[in-house]
Amino acid sequence: MPVPSTLSYRTRLRSLAMAAAAAMLLNPGAARAADPAMPRYAPEQQVAGAIDSGGDAGMRALLDTWMEAVRKHQPGLKRGTRWEHRGDATAVGELMFERTDIAAMSRLPTAAELSPYAHQFHGDMMKTPLMLQVAHRASKPIYVAVNKRAGAPLPQRVKELLAFILSQEGQALVPAHGYQPLAAQEALEGRARIAEYLAPLDPGLAPYAASRPVQGRLRSVGSDGMKTLMDRWMREFRRVQPGVLTGERWEHFGTMNGFHALIAGETDIAPMGREIWPDELATFRSTRPGSELVEIRVARGGFNTPQRTTAQAIFVHQDNPLERITLDQLRGILGQPQAIATWGQLGLTGDWAARPIQVYTPPSAAPNSMSMQMMVLRSGPWNAGARPGSIADTAKAIARDPAALGFGGFEEGGPGLKTLAVAGSAGGPFIAGTSADAASGRYPLTRYMYIRLSREPGQPLPAPAREFLRYVLSAQGQEPIRYSGYFPLSAAEARAELAKLD
Repeated sequence: MPVPSTLSYRTRLRSLAMAAAAAMLLNPGAARAADPAMPRYAPEQQVAGAIDSGGDAGMRALLDTWMEAVRKHQPGLKRGTRWEHRGDATAVGELMFERTDIAAMSRLPTAAELSPYAHQFHGDMMKTPLMLQVAHRASKPIYVAVNKRAGAPLPQRVKELLAFILSQEGQALVPAHGYQPLAAQEALEGRARIAEYLAPLDPGLAPYAASRPVQGRLRSVGSDGMKTLMDRWMREFRRVQPGVLTGERWEHFGTMNGFHALIAGETDIAPMGREIWPDELATFRSTRPGSELVEIRVARGGFNTPQRTTAQAIFVHQDNPLERITLDQLRGILGQPQAIATWGQLGLTGDWAARPIQVYTPPSAAPNSMSMQMMVLRSGPWNAGARPGSIADTAKAIARDPAALGFGGFEEGGPGLKTLAVAGSAGGPFIAGTSADAASGRYPLTRYMYIRLSREPGQPLPAPAREFLRYVLSAQGQEPIRYSGYFPLSAAEARAELAKLD
């Protein structure tokens, strides 16, 4: 039975320790100490807040013990109001609808249980929950499951609890509950799976303050990759502006859906995960004469996140001695006419000097290519000799061809390829490209996420849309971006976007 909440924290820990000692005396075989090679728990930072949990009923006592013990190191952590462990069958649903932060499971989920995930998180690349082994029961693993997007960190309070569970201190508590602790390598592998870069939040971001109460409905159609962000933004925005409701359209199936809904007048705002293309801008102007397309940056694109809006890498063959390149040099290689055609023009000597540069690109209509055409070529034409192909085929071609150069998301690199440091100008600095470089905007080929809307001639923006965007550009609105696979804006960027709303 759970220890009564009226007992002091120290008394509860003493009770847990006594229970553990009794179990060890009764069952010495289960009292195997945690592997001494297991990493010790060292907090990355002090955190505060509640953690909700659900799932397997048999693991509740162990989770109670872990929560009590972690508070010795993290006194700001507490058990949430949802701490309901009714069985494995409830775990996936509770995670899928984001009712809990973690879910205990004594087994892996079935295919039938996982199939709805592909629909619930269709655009956010979270097809299944992340299953972390936390102990064994009889050669059989038991798990704690969490929702985690590819390339995105967990909320720090959840990460600290999991890091404790996968530590020597956490695993030492396992035998008292009839389970066997993990081997050190298993714990290290689990910790590696939660070790994603967490972008800082600019302390200069202003908190949201409602200019006035607003009412009305807000329609949104657009990016599937922004679906969860849009849902969360609206959910939290309504806590401070309860008079704003979702409109008859709140649909996030793709960026192109948003653009067409915007020109058709079927949405108030259009979240879009990429730049507006020149022909799209021309279409908007021709179909909505006199209207202004207002473009608001709401987040910075991610880094190394599959099939997302990510920073663009410049790839060469692994044996190529070139280490860095400028945007002007890229323009000379990728553009038409091709001003830089040999590796010698980039400073290579010997056998490389006269070797022609072989350019490989994704198809010109692909978002990666359109983005590069706008950022590097300034919407000019492509090198007529470029060899287009699929992402996979382009990577294979560069790995085979020592004279090759191409581009794509950092996640598309692989064996045989290396990335070049990039500078915005000849004087540098040359930035190699890391999560931190993309999050800060230092890497020159970083991209953005947008919300676009139409401003009618001589009219202010509709109040629900304007206030929603003010919330998104606030400290509260930028905070959840840290866990989305994207990165929050700087305070200066947020101020620049806020000015567009007036």
